[in-house]
Amino acid sequence: MIEELKDRWILGLRGTSVATVSGDPEGSGLAVMLDDGTELKVSGPALLTRGSATAPEVVPLATDELHDLVGATIASAVAFKSGSLRVVFDTGHHLNVPGCEHKSDVRIQKPGDFDWSCKDGVGTMKSLGSSDST
Repeated sequence: MIEELKDRWILGLRGTSVATVSGDPEGSGLAVMLDDGTELKVSGPALLTRGSATAPEVVPLATDELHDLVGATIASAVAFKSGSLRVVFDTGHHLNVPGCEHKSDVRIQKPGDFDWSCKDGVGTMKSLGSSDST
C-alpha cells in the first residue's frame, strides 16, 4: 500500500525480495525485478552503494557485484515528488537516484497497484485500479 506524504510516497515495498538485477548503475542504467512482479528501471546513472550514500567512506557497488542484491529484501523504498528515489535493502545496500535533472529517468511499476515515474524533475504517481493520480 502506498502512503503519500507532503514531499514523497512511501512505496509499500518493504519485505519484497529482489528476483533479478541487471545493467550498469554508473552508466546505461539498471533494471531490478522484485518477486512480486514490481519492476524498477533506471535509464542513466544511479548510485548503488554499500551503506548510505551520505556516509563519509561510501563504497559504490561495481557492476560485477550486482548479483549481491539478488535475494535481498527491501527495508525501505521512497519516491520523492522532486523525482528522486531512495531504496534501502536489508543487506545494507542503498540505491539512490537524484531527480531527473541529473540525466536519469526512473520508473517503478507494481502491477495492479501503482506506476511511479520521474520526468523533468517531477515524480508522478499513478494509482492503478483507481482514477487517482498525483
